[in-house]
Amino acid sequence: MLITAAHLELFDWIGKREKTPESLAAYFGGSAPGWEIFLDALCGMGLLRKREDRYASTLVASRYLSGDAATFLLPAYDAWELWGGLASTLVTGKRPAIEKPFFTDPRKAERLLHGLDLHAREIAPHLIKKLRLSACKTLLDVGGGLGTYAIAFCRFYPRLQATLVEHPAIAPLARRAVREAGMAKRVRVVGIDFSRVALPQGFDAVFVSNVLHARGITENRSLARQLHNCLNPQGQLILRDIFMTRDRVAPEWGALFSVLLLLHTPQGRCYALDEILGWLRQAGFSHITRPFRSSPVPFDPNQVLIAKKS
Repeated sequence: MLITAAHLELFDWIGKREKTPESLAAYFGGSAPGWEIFLDALCGMGLLRKREDRYASTLVASRYLSGDAATFLLPAYDAWELWGGLASTLVTGKRPAIEKPFFTDPRKAERLLHGLDLHAREIAPHLIKKLRLSACKTLLDVGGGLGTYAIAFCRFYPRLQATLVEHPAIAPLARRAVREAGMAKRVRVVGIDFSRVALPQGFDAVFVSNVLHARGITENRSLARQLHNCLNPQGQLILRDIFMTRDRVAPEWGALFSVLLLLHTPQGRCYALDEILGWLRQAGFSHITRPFRSSPVPFDPNQVLIAKKS
């Protein structure tokens, strides 16, 4: 019910001015009795208030389920049909041929990227304080979405120049976001499929956030070697992801998220920290720090580790 209301931008439209079921039917379509049933349920949840036959948003709905706040729920709406296929995926063993929705549905991909961007804007200020990039002049952001972290890093470190690598299907959206942020001279966007084409080299730092869990083991081993080659001597890899326990049952969020990745990706899942450390050491990384929390933000389950190229 929440994700349906968010998809329809229901709370934005109702606002604080009282509306009738007839007015919703006239605006959105459908029947007034159907809307009345739905609105009464939202009242029961404390998200709308009702006076006679008129409805208005409560403070909770206005604050947390309107505007950008509602964007957090839209990827869940877009994944609705995929969840219905979970049983079929389990009994047939068939997973998507390519990652969904990034390479299958431009509209859903943009909605998901926008939601991730809003998350990253809250997380970035906390993460920046935990990193040491003052000696770095160049940074490579691999799979950086709309460039939220690259933009934040460059704003915090005036001498830093960033290169953002994204899939050609996503790169135009990233370029637009960087341009709208006024950072086109500091953040360069390169559109390549880094599972097929080598990453650029010569960077003091490489930032990789939430990339490993979307890929398979063989791909991640190869990526670790590529990341090592990207760095200058003494360069640092900043790796942000979900790091699971050895048995992969904790943290709980990662175990549940892996089920979603079963529906969205050809081979993705959340990996154990020991697995990831093994890939990094095999690639030649050393001086790997103990993982620390990405941020204190409640919806951020990620940890960060830093590895250096000796």
